[in-house]
Amino acid sequence: MNKTIAVEKLEIIIELCRLNDEIQDFKRELTPSVQQIAVQNGVAAWIYSRGKNGLISGIDSNQLKLWKSVYFQNTIQFQKYLSVFKKVNDQLQKHGIPLLALKGIALASQLYTDEGLRPMGDIDILVPEGKGLEALGILLRNGAQQLAVPRSVVHEQTDAHVRAISVDGIMVEIHQRLFSKGSVFYLKDTDRFQHCVRICKQGVVMYRMNDVLMAYHLVAHVIKGIRMGGLRLGWLLDIALFLKPIKDRDAFIISVLNVKPSQRKELKQLIDMALLFLPDKLQINEDSKKQVLKKIVRLMEEKDFGAKHRFINLYHLCSVPGLSTKAQLLWREFFPERQYMVFRYRSKANEPLWRLYLKRLVRR
Repeated sequence: MNKTIAVEKLEIIIELCRLNDEIQDFKRELTPSVQQIAVQNGVAAWIYSRGKNGLISGIDSNQLKLWKSVYFQNTIQFQKYLSVFKKVNDQLQKHGIPLLALKGIALASQLYTDEGLRPMGDIDILVPEGKGLEALGILLRNGAQQLAVPRSVVHEQTDAHVRAISVDGIMVEIHQRLFSKGSVFYLKDTDRFQHCVRICKQGVVMYRMNDVLMAYHLVAHVIKGIRMGGLRLGWLLDIALFLKPIKDRDAFIISVLNVKPSQRKELKQLIDMALLFLPDKLQINEDSKKQVLKKIVRLMEEKDFGAKHRFINLYHLCSVPGLSTKAQLLWREFFPERQYMVFRYRSKANEPLWRLYLKRLVRR
């Protein structure tokens, strides 16, 4: 059964998150359910910080306790993430492989003024296309632990990232491209390692993509996330924070949309949702605002995405360039390599492959 979120609760959370520079007078009721929604959507620490810094009046310290604990957990965790990022960066640099910080680690290190404000679940890095497996091998030889097994060699070569690993207990995803070769958001000829932005956080130097590509990746990744499992408000806050300091915002948004003109409509719709967090968008038509809020609520609702995952996955496989590659991917989608089957079904290495395939077919 889907978990429904009232539009009124969503309005309260967006109001508390809104990027006002002046003090905001909050007069609504702050219920436990609203507090939990904020935690689940990754914006609890952000709201706590705004309240603690006096940017929201009308909230007492007792109401901030839950969000305060999230903030301190994020702060402690960030130190671990930053340490692991430095370790990974140092190891790859020794072998001449450059990397860029993606998503959470880049945002928490630069966009958010305090590292405790942005929760993270893993570290995402980008290496040059064609260097993913080499980077994986280097990190595994240096003590990283493998967390997953790909369905096949071809799957891993065409996917956005190689198999996930754990470094000092933190999951690391090595992206060899921003999106899989079969994704509508895949960029074939863009050099993401040119005109990068330098970040220095607590003495650790990292680089991220230029502003337009960074914004494109954030927006397109949210769309992908929605398709695969629903929307988190924290993702919209990321985009709003990124857009806020841009002087000519309209021109910048056009540049972002032009990165992938074929997906312009969907990219624009997502950006419009994020713009609700900006104070200068309060004057938009109330009916239009309600429609956007209702759409956000629909995308936030919990759903069973199992069947949809399989459909999206098959669509991506069929969209990969090359007839031979398509055929290999589709075959291995239904009949993966032995290593995957043993890992997936926790079987003995010598168990007959036909029996493993039978398990797969029956369980489907």
